[in-house]
Amino acid sequence: MTNAAIFFETLVNLKHEVLGLELKPFCVLHLLWLQHIGSPLFVTSAPVKIEDVELAAIICSCATNEEILAKLTPRNRWQRFLRNRWHRRNRRQDLATAVKSFLAYQDDFCSLPQFASKEQNRDEKLPWLLLYAAGLIKATGWDLVKVLTLPLGQVIWLNISLGYLESGETSVISDRERAAMDALAALTGGGTA
Repeated sequence: MTNAAIFFETLVNLKHEVLGLELKPFCVLHLLWLQHIGSPLFVTSAPVKIEDVELAAIICSCATNEEILAKLTPRNRWQRFLRNRWHRRNRRQDLATAVKSFLAYQDDFCSLPQFASKEQNRDEKLPWLLLYAAGLIKATGWDLVKVLTLPLGQVIWLNISLGYLESGETSVISDRERAAMDALAALTGGGTA
C-alpha cells in the first residue's frame, strides 16, 4: 500500500459500533484515557474481559473529558439500572467478536506510516502523543480540544508532513522503498512488509 493510500485510510472511515455503542473517531483523547486506565486492549498483557471492552467502548463513544466522566460514573438510579442491564446483555456476547470489532475500529482510524529504523537507541524524553499534539497546536494555532479529538492517524500524518515541510527530511519509508521491501519479502517467503 502506498503512503498516499495509507493516509487516505485516516480520512475515510466507516461507522463503528461496539456492544451497541456508536464510537466516535478514535483520537488522542481516547488513547490517553485507555492508557490511563491501563486497558488490556492497549497497554497490558492481561487477558481481556468483556468489562474491558465495555470501558473502551464507553470512552470511545464520547467526544470530551466531561462526557467520558459522566458516562463512566452513572449519577442516578435510572442510569445505573441502564448500565447494569447493558452489562448483563454484554455478558452474553461473544468476547472474541467484541474485541475484533473494537480492534477493527482502532485500525480504521490508525493507518500509520511505516518509519525507517534508526541505528540509534534513544530513550523517549517526552510522551509522543504530547509531542504530536503540541506540534499541531504550534503549527496551526488550533486549540487543545480540537487537536485531541482529531483522529489519531491524521494527527500523526499532519505532524510528519509539517516536519517535512520545515526540514525537508522524514523517516517515513517511500512507496518505492516499500515496494522493494515487499518484493524482497515475497522472494524470501516472508509475505508483505
